[in-house]
Amino acid sequence: MNQSNPIRSRIVTKIASKPARLRHLMMGLMAVGMLTSSTGCHLVSSAKDAVPAHRLPPDLFDCPRESLAPLPFAALGQTKPADHVIGAGDTLSVYIYGVFPPTEDETPVVQRTQAVNQRYYPARGSSLGPTTGLPIRVEADGTIDLPLIGRQVVAGQTITQAIDSILEEYRAEDILQEGRERITISLSQPRVTRVVVLREDTPAENVSIVSPQSVDEIHRGSGQVIDLPVYENDVLHAMAATGGLPGTDAPREVYVIRKGSGFDNRFLSAGNLQSLVSGGQGDGCSPGVIRIPLAGCPCEQVPFTEEDITLGEGDVLYIPRRNEYFITGGLLPGGKIPLPRDEDVDVIEAIAMATGSAGGPLGLDGSVLSGGNPGYLREPTRVLILRKLPDGRQMTIRADLDRAIYDPKERIRILPNDVVMLMFKPSASTLNVTLNWFSGNGIVQAITRTVNSD
Repeated sequence: MNQSNPIRSRIVTKIASKPARLRHLMMGLMAVGMLTSSTGCHLVSSAKDAVPAHRLPPDLFDCPRESLAPLPFAALGQTKPADHVIGAGDTLSVYIYGVFPPTEDETPVVQRTQAVNQRYYPARGSSLGPTTGLPIRVEADGTIDLPLIGRQVVAGQTITQAIDSILEEYRAEDILQEGRERITISLSQPRVTRVVVLREDTPAENVSIVSPQSVDEIHRGSGQVIDLPVYENDVLHAMAATGGLPGTDAPREVYVIRKGSGFDNRFLSAGNLQSLVSGGQGDGCSPGVIRIPLAGCPCEQVPFTEEDITLGEGDVLYIPRRNEYFITGGLLPGGKIPLPRDEDVDVIEAIAMATGSAGGPLGLDGSVLSGGNPGYLREPTRVLILRKLPDGRQMTIRADLDRAIYDPKERIRILPNDVVMLMFKPSASTLNVTLNWFSGNGIVQAITRTVNSD
């Protein structure tokens, strides 16, 4: 009996210790489950289906903004002929000796002086100089009415050609004596084209400096109605008369909206304005809209003709507002951050602009130390970029900030309307959660209380 007591005692102790070991095993399994499940808020399961940034060719999307070259601005103006070609709307000063006017006493001297007006562009500066004769306006059919010979077509002719043709008519009618002919025709007032310039960029002369993260929700544009003289009725002179090139709050492009019998009067969509342009780029919705870029990739041909930049009566020159932002999310503070117009922003710069630096071991701001936890000992380095393609599909791009430090291919450019989300890699998330549990008031204290209760 005494020899069997130690064996029995060991058996009883082993049986009694099984519930304790079982509880310890269960607590361990619970700890592992809680560790793996607690990383869910830092991870996105779709990251494995994203395209790595370094595998995308640099020229897959549009030309980098820093590589854009300014347009030769002279291409925005018309080519002026050596001699003025008469057209409907011109005002001519006509003097025909002995005929128009009948006597020399009725010959006035027309002073062609115009005051400089800030809203209406004056032809040839502030003064055209005096001329001799009576003013006659060229009618819509291109003719002028002269004494004794009636209406004469002068449209499409130069001043010299008009003088010769009128002289021939008077000679044919035997009105002027040969050798005593004297006809003077000069341009008193060139024809003008009235256009409307609508600008959504800032019209104020005082430029204010704002934070890059601020979004201007209140914005006021400007509009002017101007008269442009012939050979200056183009995009170049219209912009010069109304404030110059678009500011940084407008894109480097302008739109010419035609006013004519074939114009489509349906509403223009601001979001699809670029798709409404003519020249084969639009969908035929509004063929009266022409896009004039002010910058382009080097060595490319200018994508418009002189006819495109020539403005007609009633045309509208439209300078839209620039709405280019990228959206932040994930571990970054949610926001809508404007993109600079003339500079590229890569993924590292976008994280910095969003003030989302992990801050090393202190996490975002160090406040996690107040709870006794170490915070983020391994910073988030995975970035997901959601990008909408021109055909409407969405591409998910995965960037690694660790690799982006030394690999330029990983520093993908951020485009307008991109959604940039910062998150942890699985290994970093598991490490952070594990260290926070075992260094704070987590699973260690729970296990200790369980052991002490036994």
